Amino acid sequence: MTLNRRSMLLAGLGLPAGCAIQPLAPFPATPIPAPSGPGSLRAPQVGQRWTYRKLDFFNSSLLGGVQETVASVAPTIDVHRQADGGAALADEKHAVWGQLLRDSAWDYPMNFETPVPLWPASLTVGAKTSVNTHYRMDGGSIRYWIQVHCAVRGWERVTVSAGAFDTLRIERLIRLDHQDHTRAETLRKDTMWLALEVGRWVARETSGEYRLQGSTGMWANYLREDHFRWELTAW
Repeated sequence: MTLNRRSMLLAGLGLPAGCAIQPLAPFPATPIPAPSGPGSLRAPQVGQRWTYRKLDFFNSSLLGGVQETVASVAPTIDVHRQADGGAALADEKHAVWGQLLRDSAWDYPMNFETPVPLWPASLTVGAKTSVNTHYRMDGGSIRYWIQVHCAVRGWERVTVSAGAFDTLRIERLIRLDHQDHTRAETLRKDTMWLALEVGRWVARETSGEYRLQGSTGMWANYLREDHFRWELTAW
């Protein structure tokens, strides 16, 4: 999170109750039993498209829409992304569906030396996977360490603008060396609700925190990164 954003949030704490900045409420999700029959995740196809609205968790503001389109499925699965108005966003790339070679959901794209899970290869409740690897920034030669833990937590029913869905709750915990060398540690959390018939997540929340170099003891407080929520509006 930038210093300006943090200052605005702190200033908001002094506003009258009726004017205070209101964060988003927790995402409504209802635990449900696992389906009785076997299910499989819809495979990506060229031209397949999802549209999401993007929200700022800290103040509930709508930041716009994001459209994601499968551009190719071989030799890698490439997802082109664009904002409202057609502005291009960084692409996402999978070795196979759910195994990322390039992650564009954060402050800058990361290109991985080995694939990292967006969701586990097995979509059974309790399935877990962990990967240690390195990534590079676009055009960069420096290798940065990253570790991703990914788990399937359970089935949940959610409702978004695009409809109501039975989903698998996927949680990722990410530790990484950030390109900002003033950071001593960066920790990120990524929660998504994956709908098998949609072939992708219908809701997702990303957040992070970091500790500055040289901060120890009582001064070793973590600073927040941006906290976003995406909700499916069309597919």
